[in-house]
Amino acid sequence: MSLDPVVEARLVPSTLCACATILVYDWICTLDQEITHVWSRPWSMGTLFFGLNRYLPFVDISVGLSAKLMLVSPEGCLVRNKIVAWLSVMGIFLSEVILMLRTFAIWERKGIVFVLLTFLAASTAVSTVAFTQLELASLEYVPTTGVGCKLAKASSVIIFAYSILMISETTIVILTAVKAYRDLRRSRQPWLVQLYRDGILFYFYLLSISLANILVPLLAPVSPEFQPLGTPLTKEGLQSMFANWLASPQRVLHSVLCTRVLLLIRGQAVRERPLDESVALSGYTNGTLVFASVDSEMNRTETETETETIDSVAHFS
Repeated sequence: MSLDPVVEARLVPSTLCACATILVYDWICTLDQEITHVWSRPWSMGTLFFGLNRYLPFVDISVGLSAKLMLVSPEGCLVRNKIVAWLSVMGIFLSEVILMLRTFAIWERKGIVFVLLTFLAASTAVSTVAFTQLELASLEYVPTTGVGCKLAKASSVIIFAYSILMISETTIVILTAVKAYRDLRRSRQPWLVQLYRDGILFYFYLLSISLANILVPLLAPVSPEFQPLGTPLTKEGLQSMFANWLASPQRVLHSVLCTRVLLLIRGQAVRERPLDESVALSGYTNGTLVFASVDSEMNRTETETETETIDSVAHFS
C-alpha cells in the first residue's frame, strides 16, 4: 500500500482525534481548579487570556476534524484550513505572550527584559504571520471520492515560522533558568521549586514539538502519489503531506501547558492571600495590565521574597 492512502485515511484524522482527546481529558482533570481559581475570582485581563488560551483550541480542532471526517469540496477544504491555520497562529502566539508576561514578572519587571521580550514578541508575530500567509497561498486541494480533504500541493515555507518559534521559546527558557538559579539559592519552598521546574520542563516540551515540526517534513519518506506519472520521486509530496502534520499537537500542547502554569500561579496566589483580597488576582491598575513590584532590598526575609514572587507572577493571571 502506498503512503498516501494510509496518511490521508488514518494518520491525520487520528492525530486530530488524539488532540481532541487530550483537550477534553485535561479540561476534566483541571475543571475544579479552573472554577475555583479563575471563574470564582474577580475578573481581569488575565481571565480573558486564560479563557482564550483554554477554549480556542476546541474551535480549531473541531474545524480540522470536520475537514477530515465530512464530505468537503476543495474550496471548502481551503477555507477550513485557513480558519484552522489563523486560529492556531493566534492561539500559539497568545500562549507565548502569556509565558513572556510570566517571564517578565519573575524578572521583577526589569527594563532590559521588557525590551528583549517586546522585540521577541513583535518579531515572532510579524514573521509568523508572513510565513503562514505564504504557506496558505501555496495550498492546492483536489476532489476526492470519499470524506476528507486531499492536499495536492503545499509549500514548506512554514518551517521557517517554526524555527522562529523555537528561537522565542529558547530565549524564554534561558531567562527562566537563569532566574530560577538565582531565586532557588535563597528559597527552596515547594511551590517555588514546582513553578520553576514545571516552567522549564514545559518549555522543553514546546521546544521538542517545534523541532519535530521542522524535522518531520525534511526526514519523512516520499509518497509516490504526489508525483506526476513518469517523473522521479522528490520531496514535493512528502512536504505537502507532512509540513503541518504536527501543527495541531503543537497548538494543543501550548494551550494545555500554559493553562497548567496559570492554574499553578493562581492557586498559589489564593493560598497565600485572604479570599477577599484582590491585589494578587487583579490584572488591572487604573485600566492598565500591570505586575506587582518586587522590592530589591538585600535585607528582605525569605517570606517576603516568596510573597513578592507570588504577587509578581500572579498579577497578570
